[in-house]
Amino acid sequence: MLKVLAAGNWPPSHVRTSVVPSSRPFLPEVERLIDAVWDARANGRDVLLFDGPMARWESWDVTGEVLRLTISQTSYKPFLGTNLLHPELADRHGRAVLANPVGVSPALLTADGFLLLGRRNASVAYYPDRTHPFAGAMEPGDGADVFAALRRELNEELGLAPNDIADVRCTGIVEDPGLRQPEIIFAANVRLTLAKIESQVDRDEHYTSVALPATRDAVEAFIVDPLLTPVAVASLLLWGRLSFGVPWFDAIVRRLGIRN
Repeated sequence: MLKVLAAGNWPPSHVRTSVVPSSRPFLPEVERLIDAVWDARANGRDVLLFDGPMARWESWDVTGEVLRLTISQTSYKPFLGTNLLHPELADRHGRAVLANPVGVSPALLTADGFLLLGRRNASVAYYPDRTHPFAGAMEPGDGADVFAALRRELNEELGLAPNDIADVRCTGIVEDPGLRQPEIIFAANVRLTLAKIESQVDRDEHYTSVALPATRDAVEAFIVDPLLTPVAVASLLLWGRLSFGVPWFDAIVRRLGIRN
């Protein structure tokens, strides 16, 4: 079940991020499993695996109007072997054993009033053929700036330049129940029309886009679509919290059985 860990309305000036050493323990049993998963994927599929660096969740808290995030460093290999394929390791060894990369996902509002998501290709590592935000993961090169990570991902997947984004703010932190991975959710207003953004979609990860009018009725009808990933549901839910109010949010949370 999707968990909403924090909900709010934090502009860039109200989000503070610090970097610390990783608290992920080294357990030989877990490391052997990670190596075995990596080798099986490398030898069993015609793909080029890359153990790219990623930022790792350590902690977060809300103090007054400020959201404070603490991150460390991880990489794709332990993410593949823990959260992605073996999240149940947390049941045996504790949640700290997971790689827990910092995901960044926006509810993307176009200039002509549509909310835009992507339909993932069949070849992606997780949630193939599902509807998901145009999103990604924070990297060390983002300079401990979650908003920079989001802008980089939107540039890579949609060709959006910094000036194309009129406003962006963090709306919450959620946990994907399948991956047991926390994800930062944003609301981003874009100066481009739906048609213009759709013409720029990078087809390597998403084979098409999915749009809906940014209205209460449309969001309430769409949010129960079984093709939506948990993070997609969260992005719409937290965008609706800002747009339609907390009572609306609370009612939809109860309707969907979401934990918060």
